[in-house]
Amino acid sequence: MLRHSWLAEDQKAAFSASPSVQSMQSVSAYLSPWLLGNGWNAERVKNGICLQDVQITVCLMHQALKFLENAFCNTVGHYILAQKGMETWARVTNYYASFFSIHSLLCIQGRTITRLNLDKALNVQIVPLDFRNHIFAVTTKHLGRNPHHDTPWKRFYEIYDRYSVSHPAYERVSRTAYITEPTDESIERNALNYKPFEGFREVHDLTRLREFSRLFTDYASNLETKASLEEFLADLEGYASDPERKYFARVLLKIALAADILLPIRGANVALQNEWTKMKQKWQDFLNEVFPNTSKCYLLKFVPLLA
Repeated sequence: MLRHSWLAEDQKAAFSASPSVQSMQSVSAYLSPWLLGNGWNAERVKNGICLQDVQITVCLMHQALKFLENAFCNTVGHYILAQKGMETWARVTNYYASFFSIHSLLCIQGRTITRLNLDKALNVQIVPLDFRNHIFAVTTKHLGRNPHHDTPWKRFYEIYDRYSVSHPAYERVSRTAYITEPTDESIERNALNYKPFEGFREVHDLTRLREFSRLFTDYASNLETKASLEEFLADLEGYASDPERKYFARVLLKIALAADILLPIRGANVALQNEWTKMKQKWQDFLNEVFPNTSKCYLLKFVPLLA
C-alpha cells in the first residue's frame, strides 16, 4: 500500500467524515501522546502498528492546509527575491514552496512522513490501508537515507504518477513522463546551497543578477496579463518544461492541483469549506499588505482564481 494512489472518491469519502478542521493539530501532536498513554514506546512502534482512528484523517487534513499555506508563503518570498535578481535565495525559497506543496498533496492522499515524540524521537510513515474507514499503518520501513527530503519526493511521484488529474497542465507536475531530470528538486537546492562555488553567482557577477531579474520579469509580466485560471494553466504548462522557469511554474501548478483536488472534498465538508474560504481571504489580505497600491503581482490574480 506504500505506493497506492487513492481515487478522488476515496479521498472525498475519507475527509467528508472528518468532524472538524477548526482546531488545527498535526498527526505527530495527536499520535505521540496517545501512543505513550497506551503504553507504546519507540521500540514497540518500530515493529509497525495498525490503527483505526478518524482523528488521524482529521489531522492529515489539518496538515494538508498548513503545508499548502507554507507553500504559498514561500512563493511570495520567492517572488520578492526574484524581483531583486537574488537568484540563489529565490531558487532555494522556491524549492521550499515546492517541497511544502508535495507534502500537502501527500496528506490529501492520507499519508505523511513525520516524527513521533515517544520515549525517544522516531521517524515514521503514516500509510492508509483503508482510507475510507480510517485504517492506517504506522511504519519505520522504507524511509530511505533522507526521509526529510529525498523520500517525500520519491513517494509523491510514485503516487501521483497514477493519479487521475482534471487538467493536462497538472500532468506536468504529476507524471514522471513529463518531469526532466532531476525529478527530485532537492538536488538543485543542494547544489545551490551546499556545493562549493555553485551558488551566489549573482554576488560576483552583476551581469547574471541583471539577467535573472530580466528573466523573472518576463515570466511575471506574462502571467500578470492572465484573467482566468485556464489562461494561467495554459502558460504554466508551457513554462513547466522551460529550463530556467520550470521550478517556478511547477509550484503554482502544484498549489492549483491541491486546490482542485480539495474542491469536491470541501463540497462534502462544511467545516473544511469554511476553513478554506478563511484561508484564501487571509492569503489575499497578506498579498494586499505586501504589494500595496499595485495590481501587477500575478499572485494577486492567481489566488482568487483557485478552485
